Amino acid sequence: MSVEARETETLEQALVRLEALTAALGRMSDDKARETTRELVTLLLDLHGRALERLNAIIAGSGGGPALIEQIAEEKEIAAILLLHGLHPQSVEERLLQAIARMQPKWNARGLHVELIRAGKAFAIVQLRRNGLEEPGDQLRFEIESTLTDAAPDLDDILIEMDMTDIYAEPAA
Repeated sequence: MSVEARETETLEQALVRLEALTAALGRMSDDKARETTRELVTLLLDLHGRALERLNAIIAGSGGGPALIEQIAEEKEIAAILLLHGLHPQSVEERLLQAIARMQPKWNARGLHVELIRAGKAFAIVQLRRNGLEEPGDQLRFEIESTLTDAAPDLDDILIEMDMTDIYAEPAA
């Protein structure tokens, strides 16, 4: 890939290309070449991770460092690399809570309330309460999953519990 093409490639496009190259590596018929390539990539990632970890420590130790690290981690491309190396300054829970807080006014206006129930290393559980709204469930799930996946792409799964009691509740007599 040319330098010009790399400069215009989006993060999403680069991640798709990375997955394709990783899959191609797994299909290599030459076992020795495949293992050597994997070892090379692992070593390069380890070296980059060590350098980033040291850089984080230097920044954190300087005046205003923690705030600067938070600001740096807001950049999508940098956040992706920090997540890859386990160096993101915010926990999964913090990132999900921020995303929910950012979107909650929009969701509230539509009669929705989203609440984080649990966040772990591999998955999160959120509850969606609909106040009489009959918006299609699949569309809501996709919107919520997209928002939360952008905030925590390191999760394997986001489970959405739909609380339908307000929709199907009998009116009070």
